[in-house]
Order: sequence, then C-alpha cells, then structure tokens
Amino acid sequence: MASILVVGSMAFDSIETPFGKVKKVLGGSANYFSLAASHFVPVRCVSVVGRDYPKEHLDLLTKKGIDTSGIRIESGQTFHWAGKYGYELHEAETLETQLNVFESFKPQIPDSYRNSEVVFLGNIAPQLQ
Repeated sequence: MASILVVGSMAFDSIETPFGKVKKVLGGSANYFSLAASHFVPVRCVSVVGRDYPKEHLDLLTKKGIDTSGIRIESGQTFHWAGKYGYELHEAETLETQLNVFESFKPQIPDSYRNSEVVFLGNIAPQLQ
C-alpha cells in the first residue's frame, strides 16, 4: 500500500466566528492532512512542536496509525495562529501569528520515511518545501 510523507505545521489555533470562539485548539496543515489521509493510507509525519504541545494530541495521531517518529519536540512554544471569521467563512482575518519553534523549523526526513511514495507539502515556507 502506498504511504504518504507529510511535511507541515502542527499548531494551536484560536478562532472567532459569529457562532462562537475557541482558544488553542488543534491546528496546522500537518495535523489535519495526516488525520484525513490516515483513513486511506499509512501516513508519516514530519513537523515540530514545543514542549507545551499536549501528549493527547500526539496520542491522537498515533491512535490513528500515523507514524509520528518524524515529529520533533523542542524547547519553546508551539506555533500559534489566531484568526477571525465573519459570516463569509471563506475569508479569514489573521489577528496574530506566533511562529515560535516553527520559525526555525528545518525538516529532517527520517531514513525510514525515504521510501514514501507520495509527499504532501503543507503550509510552510517554500524554501523549506
């Protein structure tokens, strides 16, 4: 079966909408893509989080069969994005972006991932992709 290598952000999102507000919920392109793709193929994830990242979030990925050995936990805080949506939910207003450990993220692909058949490049700087 084909496997997918995911390289992207793992984050906390704080979101305001006309319907409610949440703070520091699971966010990031690597998280959401990995969770969705895990229903169809094996997923290998490469990203970085801070020491504040809850073990429960990593456990969720593992429970879904996602290989998390490519996720580095570094000193500092996890990437955090805050945004606001109006009734046009396809238009976000960024209120705050805290890159934190993601600012110096340099993806390191484990040797065991190098035979991945497909690569998904999440929302990260093009030079890192």
